[in-house]
Amino acid sequence: MITENRRGHVFELTLNTNEKNTFDEESFAALAKSLASARDDDGIKVVLISAKEGKFFSNGFEPTMFLDKSYEQIHPILAITMESTADLLLYPKPVLCYLNGHALGVGAVLALFCDYRIMLDGKGRIGFPESRIGLNFPTISAYILNELVGPRTARRILFSGLPLKPRDALECGLVDEVVSEEAAPGRIARYCRQFEGMAMESVVGIKRSLVQHRVSLVRQQSKIDQEELARAIASPNGQEGMRSILEARSPVFQ
Repeated sequence: MITENRRGHVFELTLNTNEKNTFDEESFAALAKSLASARDDDGIKVVLISAKEGKFFSNGFEPTMFLDKSYEQIHPILAITMESTADLLLYPKPVLCYLNGHALGVGAVLALFCDYRIMLDGKGRIGFPESRIGLNFPTISAYILNELVGPRTARRILFSGLPLKPRDALECGLVDEVVSEEAAPGRIARYCRQFEGMAMESVVGIKRSLVQHRVSLVRQQSKIDQEELARAIASPNGQEGMRSILEARSPVFQ
């Protein structure tokens, strides 16, 4: 599901949940467990997240997890989602994400919550299709998106729901770099190498200073985001959106 590999000071996590790398409760729990295992290891200074070779880095939520479920059923399911993504957002060490396939929905949010995003040039896309499947967009995620691309671009991305090509994502600041498949290993290694000889006090101290302003937001907003997203998914339009994904068609909203 999530393969762990330690390479010196780099802790590599490879997503392999299914063909589209969608995330269900088990997947989020596995991500949280993997991140926790490296949190207090002084030998690990940076985490690298990528996907097993294929079309998808992650296609977001597994729709069957929510289909034909009520708010009361969906709300607790989202608890592990909020917890594991918050762990990633506030992780005490740098996290590099290599987008070697499509990153959509919560798959794009995972990338958003990393410190660095390197995207493979080509057919892969990154985007937030919530407006096209009848869902809201969590406030914490919107806050981080605003930080990266600014409110004007964030509005355009979220209300359109359209995925971005690699070069467009680079231009607006959503990703840090776009690389060819041949150049990717070298560029990733260069990003990771900057931390190798760095004192752990610098690694965690600088990371803390960069994310500390987000702590109060996460504490105040996580439960609200969980409740609002659960209501949206449980609504008739949210259920239609989930069903449309499974049936590979455009949704018809009420």
